[in-house]
Amino acid sequence: MSELITIQEWARSGGLTDVGLVRATNQDAILMDDELGLWLVADGMGGHAGGAHASQLAVNVIQERVRAGSPLGDAILSAHEGIRDDQRVYPDMASMGTTVVAVRALADQWQLCWTGDSRAYRMRVSPRSATLERLTRDHNVAGMLLAAGALSPEEAERHPQKHVLTDCLGIPGVKPPRIECQSLDMAAGDVLLLCSDGLSGELPDERLEAMLRQGSQDLAGAARRLLDAALDAGAHDNVSVVLVAAPSGSNGASPPRARGWRRLFRRG
Repeated sequence: MSELITIQEWARSGGLTDVGLVRATNQDAILMDDELGLWLVADGMGGHAGGAHASQLAVNVIQERVRAGSPLGDAILSAHEGIRDDQRVYPDMASMGTTVVAVRALADQWQLCWTGDSRAYRMRVSPRSATLERLTRDHNVAGMLLAAGALSPEEAERHPQKHVLTDCLGIPGVKPPRIECQSLDMAAGDVLLLCSDGLSGELPDERLEAMLRQGSQDLAGAARRLLDAALDAGAHDNVSVVLVAAPSGSNGASPPRARGWRRLFRRG
């Protein structure tokens, strides 16, 4: 069993992050702030020091900006600017960056924002069924080709450039990364899964759905089972999982259409 880095749980969320079985250090970071209504997963890259710094900086800046009243997308952009500032100050971290997938629960809506290939899923729970739906699309070369119709979903999962990112925080250049945002329709009993590609790269969507059907309301236990399954599958990367349950009275709007693709950022 690999070293357990972080485990947290609250009434509305549960999650953990683990170094996995191959990597020497954990460059992932997670946040579960039930009081603020903010949850996120960040998957850092650019060497063990740079990647860990980028992901934790993203967590800190996003939490601080949201607490100060910034919209989630603006808070994520502020994290990008903070990483770019540190890249200029610390030359040995010039290649660092991080993905982010984050959810904010407000009084009248839920919002999802992301950049990179960390994912969000929604588990729809009803008396007769439970169905898992992927809410994000990967900001990488394989995801770009999938969106263009050049690859099937199965081919995209096996594509050799699956880990070449088109957008992430810290990406070089004058233009900022593309940060996609959606308003979420959340019904009472629904569960959100946020994860790094250390989970989704080891377990296909069908396996994630089957495991969450076993007991998604026990959030800490479900997160532990998902991580253990990734470890059993080899855990070739750091693994991060955050589960969030929608309380009674949740609602939201339909998501807007996403926009085009851009630059590449290769994982280190």
